[in-house]
This record gives sequence, structure tokens and C-alpha cells, in this order.
Amino acid sequence: MRDLAEVAAVLFDMDGTLVDSDAAVERAWRAWAAEHGVPVADVLAIMHGSPGERTVRRLLPHLADDAVAASAARQIALEYDDLDDIVPIAGAADLLALLARWDVPWAVVTSADVRLAKARLGAAGLPEPPLLITIEDVRRGKPDPEGYLRAAELLGVDPARCLVVEDSVPGIEAGRAAGATVAALRGLPGDLRIGDLGGLAHLMARARRRPWWRDAVGYQVYLPSFADSDGDGWGDLPGVTARLDHLAGFGVDVLWLTPFFPSPMRDHGYDVADLRGVDERYGGEAALRELLDAAHARGMRVIGDLVVNHTSDRHPWFQAAAATRTGPYRDYYIWRDPAPDGGPPNNWLSHFGGPAWTFGPETGQYYLHLFRPEQPDLNWRNPAVADEVDAVLDHWFAFGLDGFRIDTAAYLVKHPELPDNPPLPDGAAPSFGGVTADWNRQDHRYDIHQPDVHAVHERWRRVADRHGAFLVGEIYELDPVRLAAYVEGERLHSSFWFGLVETGWEPARVHDATVAAAAASPRLSWVQGNHDRSRAATRYGGGTPGRRRSLALHVLMAVLPGTMWFYQGEELGLGNGVVPSGQGQDPLGAAQPDQGRDVARTPMPWTPGPGLGFTTGRPWLPEGGRSPGDTVSAQLAQPSSHLNAVRRLLAARRWAHLRFEHDEDVAQLIAESPDDGYLVYRRGALWAVLNLDDETGPEFDLPAPAVFDTDDPAVTPGAPRSGRVRLAPQQALLLADVEPAP
Repeated sequence: MRDLAEVAAVLFDMDGTLVDSDAAVERAWRAWAAEHGVPVADVLAIMHGSPGERTVRRLLPHLADDAVAASAARQIALEYDDLDDIVPIAGAADLLALLARWDVPWAVVTSADVRLAKARLGAAGLPEPPLLITIEDVRRGKPDPEGYLRAAELLGVDPARCLVVEDSVPGIEAGRAAGATVAALRGLPGDLRIGDLGGLAHLMARARRRPWWRDAVGYQVYLPSFADSDGDGWGDLPGVTARLDHLAGFGVDVLWLTPFFPSPMRDHGYDVADLRGVDERYGGEAALRELLDAAHARGMRVIGDLVVNHTSDRHPWFQAAAATRTGPYRDYYIWRDPAPDGGPPNNWLSHFGGPAWTFGPETGQYYLHLFRPEQPDLNWRNPAVADEVDAVLDHWFAFGLDGFRIDTAAYLVKHPELPDNPPLPDGAAPSFGGVTADWNRQDHRYDIHQPDVHAVHERWRRVADRHGAFLVGEIYELDPVRLAAYVEGERLHSSFWFGLVETGWEPARVHDATVAAAAASPRLSWVQGNHDRSRAATRYGGGTPGRRRSLALHVLMAVLPGTMWFYQGEELGLGNGVVPSGQGQDPLGAAQPDQGRDVARTPMPWTPGPGLGFTTGRPWLPEGGRSPGDTVSAQLAQPSSHLNAVRRLLAARRWAHLRFEHDEDVAQLIAESPDDGYLVYRRGALWAVLNLDDETGPEFDLPAPAVFDTDDPAVTPGAPRSGRVRLAPQQALLLADVEPAP
């Protein structure tokens, strides 16, 4: 994907690209076909994107040149007489306004003549272009590049720095032959594939925003459960590629793929056996490359999941390390002699229960693993490990990944002396039991969150910045001030804040914690859920109330500084899936059912019926008890669905972002708590107004026009709401203090 910030001129086709004149053009050709006795189907098959004389010559090859010219002139005359229902393509006004703001020249290159081109642009309410290239200006029409080359020459711009916008195969061929980057409508295979010109405006605006992830919308794909392309019941990379239009359609800017590396799958990919490979169960390296190309063509970035606190015990490094104390890989991991009683070297514990140490009988020492015994921890105090991971980062950034989510990013470095962790004071530990109870009773003073980890992150940052890549950490630190230390200066670009994940429905706590986190740093990533926790709609009360509460918090997230994220299925308002006893796959859930993660990992429901459109085979997890109304296809067809509400929310946010820029000095969130009980948040020109209570609130005056309403699909940027309103329970509004849509 070319950096759209470097585009020096935009060259538009007209019909079907800048103005929606397809119906009028087709009517004219139908009338022409009737006059000439030509089958309409033959005409419609070749007319789009082709100059009139070429179309006539192909349809009536027996005509002499002067008769061809006269027949083509007759067809144009029919078009002069029909300017009904000509409208601009969606987003055209927004895109042209941006180009004017940026002083980027543009031109129209069309197979129409001057009179018709100006008439159609005028009928659509669009300005006359700075440069108009018509059939009178060129000898050959598309797919010949003559028109686009002529436009670039007259604008004084290198064709390689031009962006051609087209909606036909001949036009795409002409743009490419001119050496330009081509953005294609109608789902055609351009260098960029755009739904409408508003989408292109968004991509060009995001390209000029630095860094590119600021105010982006992210989406976590849990690979095993997203989409299965080959019927084996296991999600894969081609499945993701086939569903990219769903993600682009509701407003995703960046995808996070959970680990795709080769793995024995003792923890579903978070036990990596080769940091430079792609597991064949996911489709292999070719499938990842195809996914990256397809995502980039839609203007989406893709980040991977870097798991380097530990590896799999099947990784060649560990296999060599476990065989001998003297090999070059021994110090890649943390080994210690037994305690005097023959037991583990200290009292550290595993997240999955029991000691964090396993004895290696081949060499007579214990190795450390903060997770499963099959996931031995790397020794980040060994410079060779740091060098290896630097090379892994360079490899994947060169391959085309746009960054990484860093798994357990604060766990990497351990205290050099490995002292015992002290217990928490009485009453300070959580009250729940199970295999995680012992872990939660310790003060993890020495095994995780060591200050030396910042040096590792700073090192990675230097690698990532060379590639323009993004690093976002998984850091389970709920104190926002301490969390902010991980993203300050030249450390990680961002970190997830889990305050909305580690909570049920407590509106006052949600408000206080979110405001504190936003004040601590403008570089956080905001999430309600992930593959390790119960789904947000369930945690927030379940059923309709839980879905409404989750949607209201997404409205709040839409105005927060940083990056907002969806976990797959949140756009549908999904609650926990149903996993019958004995059918789960989570190793943690097997040991402690009430902490099982399978309920958040059941297959993504795409269509009603067996397999839910996820697979044609037997899914690796039960389908989750989903109803037809939970599926993507059903919700797309229902204007008031949760999915369509999310689509409207993100579309309104995009619309507002096109009209103002967030700078660091306006990035701060301002929270207001008026006497009427509503929660009001403002950042720059965007406002979120929420009623998180279970009762309808009083009437109040909107401080700015509402461009999104969770409860009313009729409220849009083109039809904003102003004046006095009363909000129902869990109803939320997005307001924009900017000019109304053109």
C-alpha cells in the first residue's frame, strides 16, 4: 500500500466514480440499442468505461468511420437529454473538501465530452474540476493511459505520485499503465479497494495523521474461532481474508491477529515453536502474505501477536537447552539448582496452578515457567535473547506486518536474584479459589513488572520505528499512572488498559476509572474484552441490558484519546457462548471451570444454520448456543441491530474526524457530571453523553448537535439532532461541534 500522504494529485474518472450517473447512462444506451436494433445485453456488457465510438465499433463492426462517429454522437445526445437522478458518489463532497484543504490538485478524466461532463458534475452539485480531460483531448480512450498521462503533465505532477480513482476494469488498466496508484470502487481489484469516496477520504486523512494508529479503530481476531476456509473446524488465515469486507464495512483500521506461529497448541498458539514461521493449520506463509495484501488494499493495517516471555518446550532453543548445561542455548532460559530439600528454587507460582518450576531430569536443574510447564520462560537478561527477538521483529516488519501486540509485555524480566515473593497482607487477596487462588495471594514483587523491562521495550521501539510499525502491550496494570510509565517517552507506543475488562457493571467505578486513565496518558488502547475474559455484554448484566451498556461504553470509547478496540463478536453485542461440560478446550478451564476462557472463544456467527458460516465441518469448540439474530447476516438486514448501530457510530466518528484534527494539546478528555445525572465527556469537537442509569433521565439541552444515537438510526451527520432530549436507560449520544455534512 502506497503512503497516501505522499499523493500529489488525484485523478478521477467521472461516471460511477465521482458522480452516480449509471442509471442515466444505461437509459441512454438502452434507447440507442433500440434505435439500432442491437441486443441490450450486448450493449450493457461492454459500455462501462469505454469511449462511445469504441463501443459502437465493437457492436456494429460493419459501419464506416463516419457512421460510427455519427452513431456515437447520437448516443451522447441521448445522454444530454437525461440528467435526472444524477447525484454525487457517497463521500465525494468530503473528499473534494479535504483536497482543497490540503491544496492537492485534482482532475477529471472522462470519455464524455466537455458539455456532458460539465452538465453531469453540475447536476450532482459538484464543483467544476481544476482540470477536465474529455474525449476531445485524447485520441485513445481507456484502457490507454493517454488521458491520465495528459492530466498529470498539465498538473505538473509525476504520474507515480498520482492517485487514480476508477470504477471500471479499463480505467484501472489505464491508471496502472500510467504508473499511478489506483483506488477502485465496486469491489474491483485496484491497489486500494474502497467502498465509496468517503472511505477514501478517511484513508487519506489517516495517512496524514501521525502516528497512524492515533484515533484508529482496532479489532482482535482470535484466529481459531473467526472463520474456517477449509472445513476442518479450525479458523485460519484464508478465512480472515474472506471476511475482510465485513471488517472494512463497519470501520476497522487495524487488525490484531492472535498467534499464527507453528505451535503444539498446548495453549492455542501462545506456546510458540518457531517465531519465524506460519503454522500450516492456519494456511502457511502464503496465506499470511495474501491476507496482508488484501488488508492493505482495503487500507487496513495488520499486527501480529508477539509471544516472547516464553516459548514452547518444543522450540529448538529449548530442546537444545534441556539436553545439556553447556550448550549455547542453555542460558536462553532460566535454570536453577533445586532447593536444599530438592524442591523448586523459590516460591514463585504458575498462573495455571502449582509451582512455576519444573525439574529437568536430563541436567538436574529446574526451569522457570510462569504459565504451563510446556511454556518455559526466556531469560531476558541474556543479550543473545534480545538479539534473537530483534531479528524476529525485523523479519516480520520486512514481511509486511504493521506491528505487534506484545503478550505479557511486563513479565519478561525477572529479578536477578530470584527471591521469594512475599504474601499479600491478610484481606488483600481476592476471595475466589481454584488453581489461580495461590497466585492471587502473592505480592508479585520479583517475578513480574520489573523496572528493567522498560529497556527491552525501548529497544523494540527503535526497531519498530525504523519500519513505521506499532507496538501495543498487554500489561495487566490497572493503576493508570503506573501503566502510563510503560508508554512514556520512547517505550511502547501504546498499552491496553483493562479497567473496562476487569469489571462488572458498576457505572460510578467505570466513570472514575476511565477518566483517571484518560488523564494519565493519551496513548492508551481501550478495550472491553478479549479472548481471556468473559464477554463484555455478559459481564455488564447479560441480555439486552448488557448489550446496551456495552454499546454505550463504545460511545465513550469513541471520544477517548488513543486507540479503541473491538474483540471479535463485540460488534454483534455477543454475550458468552454456551460450552457444555466436557466440551471445552481451555487448559485453564479444565483445571478451574469458573475461570474458563472458552465462553469468549466460541465460533464467530456469520450466518444462521449448522456451522454458523464459520465452518462446513465440525467446529473445534461448540457453536455457543447462538440464535439466528446473533449472526452477521441477520444483523446486517436489521437497521436497528447492534451491528448497524456500531457501523453508524464509527461512521459518525469518521465523519467528525474528517472535519477536525486532534493535536496533543486538545487530546485531554474533559468529563462533566451535570446535576441531571447524565455523564458528559468532551474531547476537542467530539462529545459523548451517556445515561448509565437504569431509569430514564430528565430533559436537558444538548451542548452540540448529536450525530449518533444508540436508539435512533435516523440520527446521522446528515440529519443531526439538536435541542432538548431525554435519554432512556443506557442510551448514549455522540455529539460533534463541527459544521453539518454538505
